[in-house]
Amino acid sequence: MKNTIIIFLGVYFICFFGFAVIFRNFVVAKRTGINAFKLNQKTGAESITGWYFKFLPLISILVFILYSCLPNLYQSIGPIGLMDHAAIQWMGIGIMVVSLVWVLAAQSQMGASWRIGIDHETKTEFVQKGLFKYSRNPIFVGIIFISFGFFLLLPNPITLTILALDISLIQIQVALEEEYLAKQHGESYSEYCQNIRRWL
Repeated sequence: MKNTIIIFLGVYFICFFGFAVIFRNFVVAKRTGINAFKLNQKTGAESITGWYFKFLPLISILVFILYSCLPNLYQSIGPIGLMDHAAIQWMGIGIMVVSLVWVLAAQSQMGASWRIGIDHETKTEFVQKGLFKYSRNPIFVGIIFISFGFFLLLPNPITLTILALDISLIQIQVALEEEYLAKQHGESYSEYCQNIRRWL
């Protein structure tokens, strides 16, 4: 099972960063001339969430490197042995795959409005189609489930901390984004929030 996990995570990281970050940013830049990455030069609460969302991928990759290349060091961080079962790991793989497809679909439905972080300089289109008819924040829902699947796949204190921080800091980021969107789109966004759940 270990070799399967190593191959899966290697391919997964490539697909996630390749399609959900680099390719999507390229698509937005080509259509609008705008860099969709908006986490730099933030202040206040946005600087905290921005810092976290920039460094989270590095921490996740570090855990993967320890697991695949430095097993003795990985053991030192305290894997949760009670969850080290193939059935749980396959569940984690399934959740991560479905969640990535979900995230990519939501990004595609956002089109040129997709950003990483809040874009205070450009008014984006108010997207209500596709997955956004069922959730106000489908991409963040997908990210949380990716972290949950990652924890099931490699259960240890670091991946558990990543999951807990994801849930906590995404709550903050969503509150900031919804406050911004309410100012941008006014009554139409307020009505949307009354009819569509924040998560699912």
